[in-house]
Amino acid sequence: MEKKKVLIITYYWPPSGGGGVQRWLKMTKYLPQYGWKPVVFTPQNPDFELKDDSLLNDVPFEADVLKIPIWEPFGVYKKLMGKKAVQKQGVVDKKDKSLLGRASLWIRGNWFVPDPRIFWVRPAVRYLTDYLRSNPVDVMVSTGPPHSMHLIGMELKRRTGIKWIADFRDPWTDWDVLPQLNLGKKAWKYHRKLESEVMHNADLVVTVTNRLAKQLAATGGISKVEVVTNGFDSEDFDTPTQKKPDKFRIAHVGLLNQGRNPIILWEVLNKLCQKQPEFAEALEIVLVGTVEQTVTQDVRRFENLKDKVVVPKYMSHTEVLELYTNSAILLLLVNNTSNSSWILPGKLFEYLSAKRPILAFGQKDSDAHDVLLQCGHSGVFSFDESAEEIENNLNELFVRFKEDDFEINSDNIGVYDRKKLTGDLAYLMNKLVS
Repeated sequence: MEKKKVLIITYYWPPSGGGGVQRWLKMTKYLPQYGWKPVVFTPQNPDFELKDDSLLNDVPFEADVLKIPIWEPFGVYKKLMGKKAVQKQGVVDKKDKSLLGRASLWIRGNWFVPDPRIFWVRPAVRYLTDYLRSNPVDVMVSTGPPHSMHLIGMELKRRTGIKWIADFRDPWTDWDVLPQLNLGKKAWKYHRKLESEVMHNADLVVTVTNRLAKQLAATGGISKVEVVTNGFDSEDFDTPTQKKPDKFRIAHVGLLNQGRNPIILWEVLNKLCQKQPEFAEALEIVLVGTVEQTVTQDVRRFENLKDKVVVPKYMSHTEVLELYTNSAILLLLVNNTSNSSWILPGKLFEYLSAKRPILAFGQKDSDAHDVLLQCGHSGVFSFDESAEEIENNLNELFVRFKEDDFEINSDNIGVYDRKKLTGDLAYLMNKLVS
């Protein structure tokens, strides 16, 4: 039986690394098993921070990958700023207080709406319009951020009538990054207009958490948003786990900035090292990914922690998976903001599959808290949790570490397997074309 075809419009694709790649890379990997042939459209020369060639191993041979060049204004900024130029998730570094830095941030927020990838929309639409004439597909998916990808999907929907799914990995106008870009009234109004148009023209809106689904539906004025969460790929965890980590290793993977900095944790760890020489001897703190220098400085200002912190320059996804199973605790940090209850980091699901205790900080009324409890873990600590509660938790985990009793098994994590989740997506796509 001939497979149906789905066009996936995504900015992030291997060899680009980082969290933005995983969702649709894994969907692409498993879609052929559900009768769908993926056709991926992505930039030929994206401006990405992390490169991970190992991720190319997950691209199935059935997938067609289409690429055309993209022009991004960040290249101009880099020429002006030289080595000082920093871009995180498409946003110019907000710590740059120079006149040029502040001007660049204002231009980013007010000229490039919804984001600096806007210049790719027209050439992408032209290319795909021609491509689809001779290579029809049954469904299109655009995934954002960057939300410019949705503008490509919307225009193609207008031109071709092909069923279109808009996938939101993060919010749009409710995204907590936008207020930091010094948007004027005109830019805010244009963001809201584009967001509304995308939601009302899409045949289906999909997102990653229950709370974000409700938020998007309310913001966009639509009746329903479907949820297909992120997850873990069980094939990544086929190798036997290490019997016992060689250190009482606390590992965090991903972006770690001041907005996620758990000062109370560093204070408690420092105190435990003072009180328990055995704890101090065993402790190691590993911070992998994009880690702001001010965070490592905050940790190292504690006398008993300054020699405990390890910040690797780079780890491939394969190496990160090994780190999970060689850690005693996996640290999960959700944004310390009032509107972060919807955030469900992709790495949480890999943490779950690694079967290690998870020490999480965030909001108790949140999707992250719900999932952790559902899967047999403790919930999240708030960033202003009492030091005593955190100390008691760490003491319990240290005892378990010494007794080789630190693996956590759960019967509930199967619902977050990437293969199963791709089946959920395939079901929604089949409904669209039935």
